[in-house]
Amino acid sequence: MVLESTIICVDNSEYMRNGDFLPTRLQAQQDAVNLVTQSKLRANPESNVGLMTLAELSVLVTLTTDTGKVLGKLHAVQPKGQLRLAQGIKIAHLTLKHRQGKNHKTRIVAFVGSPVTGDEAVLIKLAKKLKKEKVSVDIVSFGEDADNADILKKFVETVNGKDGTGSHLVTIPPGPHLSDALISSPILKGEDGSGPNVVPSDGGGFEFGVDPNEDPELALALRVSMEEQRARQEAESRNQGGEAMEAEAVVAPADPTAASDPNSEEALLRRALAMSMEPEGTQGGDGAPAQSASDEPNLAAMTEDEQIAYAMRMSMQEEAGPSPSASAGAAKGEAMEVDESKEDYSQEMNDPDFLKNVLENLPGVDPNSDAVKQAMGAMTGNKEGTKKDDDDKKKEEDKK
Repeated sequence: MVLESTIICVDNSEYMRNGDFLPTRLQAQQDAVNLVTQSKLRANPESNVGLMTLAELSVLVTLTTDTGKVLGKLHAVQPKGQLRLAQGIKIAHLTLKHRQGKNHKTRIVAFVGSPVTGDEAVLIKLAKKLKKEKVSVDIVSFGEDADNADILKKFVETVNGKDGTGSHLVTIPPGPHLSDALISSPILKGEDGSGPNVVPSDGGGFEFGVDPNEDPELALALRVSMEEQRARQEAESRNQGGEAMEAEAVVAPADPTAASDPNSEEALLRRALAMSMEPEGTQGGDGAPAQSASDEPNLAAMTEDEQIAYAMRMSMQEEAGPSPSASAGAAKGEAMEVDESKEDYSQEMNDPDFLKNVLENLPGVDPNSDAVKQAMGAMTGNKEGTKKDDDDKKKEEDKK
């Protein structure tokens, strides 16, 4: 864990009244300073932080571990005068020399939101001195970043030297919250590459209204509870969405055109299935009375969907057992057989005399013609009668 003494330099010039950062440059800067202070003090309990202004060149708080003292002085800062960057960094360097922990690393974090004036050579000379004293400098450039880009870049590169990486320049364009842009910056990341120790909420306030420095266990419990609640809500939303989709799939037809076209194949099959499940004696698919159990169905008079329904109903009844209509049909067949046995006309139809007597009574029919005799022989199958007629015919010829 890195032990570090940090002086935070606040730009409180008249430029801080501008509103390109909400609500003003000064208030946006205050939120960002609050974030940096918490991050530095939470990284190591023995680290300390100081605060000074760059316009009045006033040291507001010497190096301390008390976050409340720094924040109290920070919110009392008001815009006044012009930025004096070189002089302010020199005073910050002197303050770091009076630190109690001589083994602490030293760092200056300067917020620059006004045009940098003065001789560039002075700043470069100061940067070389800070490099020699092993003081790291982080600069947050905002508001006037386009005008200050070159000089601030040279200053930071000089402090780092050829191989150094301890100092950083972070340029932030105008936006709603200055502190949000610092969260992912190298200023708040530790030397091991870890992220910031404090995440601001709504412009630098504490998440859930709890200071994680004062009660880290409560802050962690609140965060875990929020994640669990979010997971439950997402699961409930997925379940409700799945149930709605299932209900919609049951109600809606498989074919979108089936609901509008009653003669479509899907509609006919659904109607046939519904008809096959209806009890006997109820109305058919078109409202017509269904066939009774004892009547034979007239397939020619049925519509296509009624034929499909009848076929499906018959197949279901065959699987369940003999249908009532089949039993009735079998009983009717037996009755017909009985009736036919009672009135058997086979003997009369095979009697030539009977048939001849019937033919004699028919108008315009000659029972003695050859065609009638051949027909009677074919109907009766009586070979003897045919032979007798041939003999009679031969006798008549002999007489002649």
